[in-house]
Amino acid sequence: MKHSLKIALPSLMLSIAFSSHAADTLAPTAVADLYIRTLVNHDEQAISKLNDYLRPDRLRSGRSADYASAADLKAADKAFPGEIADMAMPLFPEAVRGSLKAPLIELMTTVQKARQSSQCKALSAGEAQKDANGVLTTEVAFSCTLVKTNETWANGIHRIAKSNCSAAECTSELKKLQATYTVPASFEYKGTFAISMVPQDKDTAWRNDFARETFDEMFSDL
Repeated sequence: MKHSLKIALPSLMLSIAFSSHAADTLAPTAVADLYIRTLVNHDEQAISKLNDYLRPDRLRSGRSADYASAADLKAADKAFPGEIADMAMPLFPEAVRGSLKAPLIELMTTVQKARQSSQCKALSAGEAQKDANGVLTTEVAFSCTLVKTNETWANGIHRIAKSNCSAAECTSELKKLQATYTVPASFEYKGTFAISMVPQDKDTAWRNDFARETFDEMFSDL
């Protein structure tokens, strides 16, 4: 009996170890979902899971432990409307600029909320292809339901700024533009998200070091 236990115990521990490793392995579509929820929705749970998933490979390759910081994203979210407002105000006649910062901030806050409420999901992953350097890459198809307006906020701001409107008229037009971003999301966007790993370098996590570019492109016309 003791001999059987000596054999069974190491076998059990080995089984647990393999099970634990398997639990940490994510399919490409699951990884893509974490990137999407991190970069599009700024979802704190997704940020934590993505950091946990990428951390071993990031540390092994000498990079910082975490891919994304929820605190940094939250700070950037807070600063974004004001930064855009400061960039936009010089487009308007000097006489009306003083009264437009608040409506510009309100507009961009609404735009930001509309973007972050986008409903996205990874659909399927193509067969991984290996290049000459041993890098495996797969393309993950994804879709997002977005708020799409007839006029983008950037084009709208430029139009209003060129209209020679009074402060009240400019404010009214900015409010109208803001209202177009409060409608329910109904536009379906389909794209692909490439993720790679380098098994020969002992990298075992799917990753995309330029992931933000995919979603910047998605939002560029919205």
